[in-house]
Amino acid sequence: MPLELDISYSFQRLLEKSRAVVSGRLVSRQLTFIIDSFLRTRFEKSSGILKKGEEVAVIALGGYGRMEMAPHSDVDILYLHNGVPDSKLAEIISSINTYLYDSGKEVGHTCRTIKESFRYLDDMSSFHAVLDSRFLTGSKELFKKYQEEFLAKLPPKFATRYNQAKEDQLSERFLREGRPILLSEPNLKTDLCGLRDIQYLYWTEKSRSPIRSLGGLAVLPFFQNGEVQALEEAYDFLIRVRTALHILTGRKHDRLDLNLQPEVAEYLGFGKKEDMQTIEKFMNTLYSHQKNIFFIVRIYLDSLLAAQKKGEAQNFDYEGIRFLKIGNTIFSPSEGNLFADPHTLYKDILLTFRMLQETGFEVSGGLLSEIRFASHFLDDDFRYSAEVNGEFIRILQNKKDRGRILKLMHECQVLGALLPEFGACTNFPLFSYHHEFTVDEHTLLILHELDRLDKGEFEDREISEVYGECDKTEILALAILLHDAGKVKEGDHSEYGAELAVSVGSRLGLSEEDTDLFRFLVEKHILMSELSSKRDISDKRLIRNFARTVSNPDRLKLLYILTIIDTKSVGANVLTNWKKAILNVLYKNSINFFQTNRADSEGPHGEEERIALAKDLVAYLTEKEGQDSKISKTIASFAYSVIPESFLKTVSNRKILKYFKLITSLSQDGNSDLLLDLEQDPAFVTVEVVSRNVPEILLDLCCSVSSEGLSLVGMQSYTFEEFQIHILQVTDPQGSGNISSEKLSRMEGKLRLMASGELQRDSIAFERTEWNPRKTIPESIINRSVRFSNEDVTDTTIMEVRMPDMVGLVYRILRKVFDFGLKVSHLRVSTSADYAYDSFYLQTKDGEQVKDAELLKSLEDKILRIQPVERMTGELVF
Repeated sequence: MPLELDISYSFQRLLEKSRAVVSGRLVSRQLTFIIDSFLRTRFEKSSGILKKGEEVAVIALGGYGRMEMAPHSDVDILYLHNGVPDSKLAEIISSINTYLYDSGKEVGHTCRTIKESFRYLDDMSSFHAVLDSRFLTGSKELFKKYQEEFLAKLPPKFATRYNQAKEDQLSERFLREGRPILLSEPNLKTDLCGLRDIQYLYWTEKSRSPIRSLGGLAVLPFFQNGEVQALEEAYDFLIRVRTALHILTGRKHDRLDLNLQPEVAEYLGFGKKEDMQTIEKFMNTLYSHQKNIFFIVRIYLDSLLAAQKKGEAQNFDYEGIRFLKIGNTIFSPSEGNLFADPHTLYKDILLTFRMLQETGFEVSGGLLSEIRFASHFLDDDFRYSAEVNGEFIRILQNKKDRGRILKLMHECQVLGALLPEFGACTNFPLFSYHHEFTVDEHTLLILHELDRLDKGEFEDREISEVYGECDKTEILALAILLHDAGKVKEGDHSEYGAELAVSVGSRLGLSEEDTDLFRFLVEKHILMSELSSKRDISDKRLIRNFARTVSNPDRLKLLYILTIIDTKSVGANVLTNWKKAILNVLYKNSINFFQTNRADSEGPHGEEERIALAKDLVAYLTEKEGQDSKISKTIASFAYSVIPESFLKTVSNRKILKYFKLITSLSQDGNSDLLLDLEQDPAFVTVEVVSRNVPEILLDLCCSVSSEGLSLVGMQSYTFEEFQIHILQVTDPQGSGNISSEKLSRMEGKLRLMASGELQRDSIAFERTEWNPRKTIPESIINRSVRFSNEDVTDTTIMEVRMPDMVGLVYRILRKVFDFGLKVSHLRVSTSADYAYDSFYLQTKDGEQVKDAELLKSLEDKILRIQPVERMTGELVF
């Protein structure tokens, strides 16, 4: 087969041979050579139709012009001519383009004369593309004229306009406060510290001087030895990863998705994809390169600022240390080395950060780079220095820009030298769709929210008010730094983090009281999230036990604030209205508990408490609802008889009256066995269903909710004689609670059809009425588990299930539970982007705990065997 007929085969052979090649740009260049050779051959065969004087030059543009081809990159071509007839041009272009299309390449082409080329510069992408023009074949004389008469005479107004636009974009991306650098699923091309940022820097300088490659940036006076080399190495690695993505996905794909990271890591030679250390090593390498990009672009932006405000430069002294100040930005002094004296190094570095905190000045990338270099000399003496630790505590106690300063300290590697427990989290990936950032970036985002609280800029007024009542916020800041530090080690990260907190507290010289608070916040930082999402937070016993754990209202307030800003900083839309609402309920119930002096367990309990609640209900019904005394006592008797007994304690008096009326209506209507009511709450919709003799109504409810793409986040079930009461909390996938009336109407219609037997559950249980964008989750990332507890509630077994999230999961778990003849009285659903963590409150048919170990083991085995399915009808098959 002739060489020109098999471009795909040539690519494949090259990529197989170059799999272990270190240089990504070398592979890209070789891919470019392959396309060049095919294209030249096609042009030689088709250009015979040109007459003397008719000239065509084929020119590569954009990434193809830079010789940076990935396996599925577009091939951008300029067909430059000197007035060749359209019919001949069409024949030549068709010959080349059709061949490239048939070879699986996407082609972007333009056909112009030199004069016409000036008309197409009012688009920044087109301007950049021509900056990377490269001659391929055809008339060299015409290309030379193109260089002299077009490229050398590009109107300065375009370069000025586009350079300013690039500078503005880079400044917004790299200087914006609180913006994370490292993402768990970065787009290698367009996300921060990606290929496009480097290209913007390169294009800006290329329009000003005749540099021919990225390495040509080394002639710029503001770059130090090795910085441009580090930029080239980072660029090369990003291209390697991008090439691997194209190969493994078989298409143009620039986002490093979680489910692709094991494959890419193995392809690039980091180890076996089954080994988590392989992925960690690969992502850490990527993140290290991105950090280098961040600092080098910052230095470049500094140079632009210094050039623009050259006349504004002035010396600035702070406690004996001299800096240079330009505008609102602090630079290194123009003479001397700021951190050259080893005797004052520790103090000078900490004083620099204190100066930035107290003045509020911005810091230049060059100054950060100097501190970063000096950080290599920060040893054990640094972290054990009483003077250093004193300055650090002083920074934490100042409620001004604490988060910003700690972020700067981290970027310069000073924070890791001072707190190696946090430094171990640097670039540490979490491999979770739930977490959008690395451990350190997530932590820095929480600190940014702490700054917003300090400034009164936090969007939730009620949270701000609670924060305003908090003392010891410096300990909160420390706890934020260490709260996820335990994730670098296998096991319970909260427990390990608590151990680290004790060690850090001792080293920093904290008092015994402050160290205990520090340890508590780290150890219990997920407690409120777990209780609110997995437990019945209206249960007074739970509130009492939680209050005892927290110990006092001051600790509760700090823990509440930490929980809110921690959850918010996990990723976009993670702190949903639903999660805020249930956390707020837990906080308020606990505060009320402290305020009523019940932490010492005083007050009525058990039967005595239920009788008191029944009397309160009678009083409410007669005084507030205007009910007859006899009717009120009947309703109280009804509430007292509902199973489980928690009904009287957890359901409001208003709701008790409502359910009594619904049951009365249902008992008088011989034609209906189901009544349903919907109530809109701020963060969810409450679905209340009263049924009679519909034994599997809960399964019907789960199916109707799931089939509409809605999320079931909570459920309570109660029984009265032959009647059942189910109270469900339903929200949309974003947790906003904004569900259309049409969707709710369809859900109700399906429920009624299933309850009457006119619609089979399994026909809709695993289908949604709308597209679900959630990605497939690598099974290795999710640790499946089923755990049982008989300790929290005396008559109930709590079953916690952790599984990969899938359509109809709650429905399928409930089927297994019911197959074993068990009841479910309460359900809490916590769904992250990559897993479900659901809690089921189980009882036997007699309303007792499930203590049959063999039964529980069999139930566990059945649930763990549940697998994702695309569509299923009839009986479930495993």
